[in-house]
Amino acid sequence: MHKISHREHASLAHDLIEACGGLEEAARACRVQKSSLSGYQNANDPSTMPADVIDALQLYARRGPIYTARLHGNCQAAPVTGCLKELACDLAQESIDVLAAIRIAMADDVLSPNDLDAITAAERDAENALERLRATRRAIEAATPAPQRAA
Repeated sequence: MHKISHREHASLAHDLIEACGGLEEAARACRVQKSSLSGYQNANDPSTMPADVIDALQLYARRGPIYTARLHGNCQAAPVTGCLKELACDLAQESIDVLAAIRIAMADDVLSPNDLDAITAAERDAENALERLRATRRAIEAATPAPQRAA
């Protein structure tokens, strides 16, 4: 899944409002005022258009799912992709980070609870990197016909 940036939300709101004929026309077609609609299309405004307003404006514009098509597209699971070499390098870096956490923790020959937490966090990051590498390799295996093996 890909996250849509606030700037993209503002751009989609702008496109939808324009499809309705502008701010005044869009305000007549939904429950919010012109000032709120103006804010939705401003990338510097923290608000985003509520789902019911999006729905009302899309129906009013009669041009299909202008806004929701993009949202729906981003909700589709992204195919497992990734370069095995890059993922292996990520795993190596995370493993080095585990070693660094242990070396820092053992510098005074005493393992404190904070030291153990730091080591645990580094281990977890390394395990996640290993899982990403495994998942990508498995996806590649699943998509690739098995080679003929000698008996």
